[in-house]
Amino acid sequence: MKKTTFAALTAAGTAAAAAASAPFFRRQNTDLAASHYVFRSPKVKGALEGFRITQVSDLHNREFGGDNCMLLALVEAQLPDLIVITGDLLDSYRPDRRIALSAAGRLARLAPCCYVTGNHEHRLSPEGLAAFCRELEDVGVTVLRDEAMVLGLGTGFRLIGVDCPHGETEVLQTLMENRPAEELNLLLSHKPHYAAAYERAGVDLVLTGHAHGGQWRLPGGVGLYAPGQGPLPRYTAGAYRLGKTVMYVSRGLGNSCFPQRLNNKPELVTIILRGQK
Repeated sequence: MKKTTFAALTAAGTAAAAAASAPFFRRQNTDLAASHYVFRSPKVKGALEGFRITQVSDLHNREFGGDNCMLLALVEAQLPDLIVITGDLLDSYRPDRRIALSAAGRLARLAPCCYVTGNHEHRLSPEGLAAFCRELEDVGVTVLRDEAMVLGLGTGFRLIGVDCPHGETEVLQTLMENRPAEELNLLLSHKPHYAAAYERAGVDLVLTGHAHGGQWRLPGGVGLYAPGQGPLPRYTAGAYRLGKTVMYVSRGLGNSCFPQRLNNKPELVTIILRGQK
């Protein structure tokens, strides 16, 4: 066989293989998965029993269907009592506020909605970040920047939100001071690799993202790489118990500088609160 013929056949075969695999790789980035976890605690009482918290994390200005209609339909199907956005709603490489604000405003019409910043928002200028947070408030989202609030449910439920750079600092310790011992506390913080600080602060429940599921998930559910953790990271997806603290890590929804997911479809997380028998 002539070299030119062999090269042509090789090129044709490569192109055919790429075309055949393209739908598979596209679905890895576009097929939404809904994950459900039950968090049990003796602090869950009264109106908190069965309370549903849906987490939107790391959207990175991504759209699932026109104006994020597919994502919003999936969120609505979870019947959330509270929606939380755990950072990187924007992408610093594609800082289009229109997509982020449209999604956030429509989420806020489904249920009360709270937001904490991620590292991509903190790449904005201080003025740009402040303006974005004001715009989120204008569309009905509660922005928590190193703040705590008690949800008025007739039972003790404190929601704490820390800015992305502050997950490991004394800010969290200060926010956790002087709280009633019987009060359930939920922390929203973008980065999971500050898990030891969350445990030291005595947080009951933590929702985080940032790791993107490890980008590519190897057999056994092992993530390949996560920012802040490096290769084969410890915290990539699912539930982690750290003493009396339980931390859930969302695989997130969008991508940033790493463009392709593998065995790691975009994830919407819902936590269901239950009392402990």
